Amino acid sequence: MENRDEAGISAATDAVQTQAAAGSPPNKGLTILGLLTLGWVFLRIGAMAFGGLGAALALIEREWVERRQALTAADVTEALTYTKLLPGSTVAQVVAYLGFKLGGWTGSAIATIAFVLPAAIAMIALAAVYVAAPALPNIAPALNGLTAAIVGILLATTYRLGKSNFRNPLMLAITLAAFGAGVFLDINMALIVMAAGLMGILLLSSPANSEKQSSGKASSKPSGKERQR
Repeated sequence: MENRDEAGISAATDAVQTQAAAGSPPNKGLTILGLLTLGWVFLRIGAMAFGGLGAALALIEREWVERRQALTAADVTEALTYTKLLPGSTVAQVVAYLGFKLGGWTGSAIATIAFVLPAAIAMIALAAVYVAAPALPNIAPALNGLTAAIVGILLATTYRLGKSNFRNPLMLAITLAAFGAGVFLDINMALIVMAAGLMGILLLSSPANSEKQSSGKASSKPSGKERQR
């Protein structure tokens, strides 16, 4: 069953990448098998993504970029960049965006519902336990340990995303400037993202840089034959 699922999502991903290269929107005719696999993968990610955005990005990268090779690290970074400009939950928006890239509007809806469902069920269960049970001992140390682990996951995810996307010193300079603006100046994240986009237009939009970035994206996306190997 696992092999059939992977074959279905692999075929669907090939169709998405072919249409994207032709300039058309993502595949809206994803097979039932592909949609079920898409939902199942994001359901698992939602059930294991303890710690919010950092943990979810790490799982998405491992599942869709490294294991299935249906997305690239640039796709994940692109989703994070765009959704930072929007209000609301960033992680749910990232999932919706990537679901759209994989399966159109239907894939986006299925991915979002599947990702949110485990957290919604867990919150209802925890709320019931909180009301019914007295104060639990040793809960504060457990939360402190969980927070420390989440910080480590965030740092690891940031390192992997940066490692695969830094192509020149200017991108590193923009990253450090954004970091300083957020940490030391406490500037709103949306303003930082918009300012970084303007800096990218001014500093990274030369024909040579555009050609390098487009060739890098093309080479980072594996073909269907390479995945079959």
